[in-house]
Amino acid sequence: MSKKIVLILIAILALSIPVIASVEYTSTLLYFNVGANNEVSVQLYNSGLWNTTAVAGTATIYNVEFNTTNQDAQWINGTVTGSANTQSSANGIILIDNTGTTNAVINISTNVSDWAAERGGCTNLHYFTNNSAAATYGAGTPATEPQLNTTNVTLDGSFTPTEAVWEVWLWGNFSGCTTGTTVETLYVFANFTT
Repeated sequence: MSKKIVLILIAILALSIPVIASVEYTSTLLYFNVGANNEVSVQLYNSGLWNTTAVAGTATIYNVEFNTTNQDAQWINGTVTGSANTQSSANGIILIDNTGTTNAVINISTNVSDWAAERGGCTNLHYFTNNSAAATYGAGTPATEPQLNTTNVTLDGSFTPTEAVWEVWLWGNFSGCTTGTTVETLYVFANFTT
């Protein structure tokens, strides 16, 4: 009886060896990554977002305009084009927020190097920035605020994701301008650090 059991076990083992030997497999590596999120959002007051993290920035349908019928108007508040969203002492026209996970250096500038030479000095642009928790513009007149030109103005050398939003106030001035529209460009640069 014991010989039969041994022979049956040997026969069962012999039949199962090719099955075990024919098992094939492949493998892959699993990587669990948490990458840096380099993202800064830029919003015009009560309007849509720009994405400054795109390769060359993204176009926006939201722009800032300075409207007047007076050829010599001074300190005209920025308004979001096509809306009634105008900056006030309590709200800057541009909001910049670090919505990522890494620190960023934030700079702003325009494409105009010398406003006096642009269209005969007809227009110029002044700015003020603030990123306190309840940012406001408290000066009675923006006449003392600097002009914004092609020189990068660093708003924050290490803008962390936990900091308050940067607000930018812009004022346009006109001097002897003729009827028409002048279009210039405002740049917001975000350089990410570790």
